[in-house]
Amino acid sequence: MTERQRLIYGARIRLEWFLEAKKLGSVAAACRRLGVPRRTYYYWHSRWLEGGKTLHSLFDLPKTPNSCSNDPAEELVSLVVQLRLGHMYGEDALVVVLSRDYGTEISNHGVHNILKRAGLLEKRKKRPRIKRQLSDYPYYSGEVLQLDVKHWRKVGFQYDIIDCRTRIKYKRIYAGYNVNNTVDFLEKALRFYTPAFPIQLVQMDNGPEFTNERMFSKNQTRPSRQALPERWLLEHGIAFRHIPPASPNLNGRIERPHGVDKWRFRHLENDEHTLEKLREFCLEDCLDYNTYRPHSMLEDKTPVEFLNSLAGFENATIDTSVLDVW
Repeated sequence: MTERQRLIYGARIRLEWFLEAKKLGSVAAACRRLGVPRRTYYYWHSRWLEGGKTLHSLFDLPKTPNSCSNDPAEELVSLVVQLRLGHMYGEDALVVVLSRDYGTEISNHGVHNILKRAGLLEKRKKRPRIKRQLSDYPYYSGEVLQLDVKHWRKVGFQYDIIDCRTRIKYKRIYAGYNVNNTVDFLEKALRFYTPAFPIQLVQMDNGPEFTNERMFSKNQTRPSRQALPERWLLEHGIAFRHIPPASPNLNGRIERPHGVDKWRFRHLENDEHTLEKLREFCLEDCLDYNTYRPHSMLEDKTPVEFLNSLAGFENATIDTSVLDVW
C-alpha cells in the first residue's frame, strides 16, 4: 500500500464514523458501537467541517515538525539566498564561498535544504546517464587549450577557449562568426594567457569559423589548404588539431561551461538577449569564473588560485585588461 492509498483508506474509515452517527442519530451510540473515543470523533468531525466536508480534510497530518532546534539562523538563511540569487552558484560552490569569505561552516545538505525551502531549486528532468571513459591524462599548463563558439539566439556569438589543466577560460562576444573574428579572438586570447603560461596547442572542431569551409562528412577529407586561423597559429608557434566530426565530447572541457553560461544568464539577466547585455554578462562572468568561483575539479580553488598552487607558477597571473577591449 502506498502512502497515498494509506491516507485515503484512513480518511474513508473516519467518514464512516460520521455516517454511522447520522444513521443511529446519536454520536455516543456510534462511538460505543465502533469503539471510537468521543474525543477522537469530535476532533475529526471539526476537521471535517473546517475543511468543507472534503475527504482531503480527513487525511493524517505529516508528523514532521515545522521547526527544529538545528535549523540554521535567519541571518545564515538570508546570506545563502542572497549568494544564490547574486551568483547562481551550486550547492558545493556556496559551501566553499561561505567558509572562505564569511567564516561560516555549513554542510552541502544544509545549503540544499535552505535553497529547497526558498524555492530556488529547479526540478530537473531525469536523463539516462551515458557512461564514457574519462580522460585522466595529466596535462600541464598551456599544453592543450580547447576552443569553441556558442551562439546566443543568433544575436551574438560567444568565442570560448579554456586551458585543460588549470581551467582558466577566456571568452568574448562577437556579432558574427567567421575566420576574421576567430583570428581577432586568438590575438586577444594570446595576450590574456601570456603572463600565465605559453600556449602549446589549440584544439577545435571543424566549424567554418575555424576551417573556412562547411562541415565535412565523416567520409570526406578537408582540403590541404590551411585556413586563416590555422596559418595564424603556426605563425605564432602554436600547434593546432581538429576533433573528428560529431564528437563534441572530445571538447568536453569547453562544452560544459557553455551549458552553465546559458543557465546562469537565464537566471541573472532575465533572458534578455541583446548584444550589449551579452557583452556585459561575458565580462563579469569571465572575471567571476577565473578569480572568484570555486571549482570542485580544482580542489575547490579558483582557476587562478590553482595555477598559483602549481610549482613554478606561484606568481603567474592573467592579463584581465584585454576583457574591456571591444
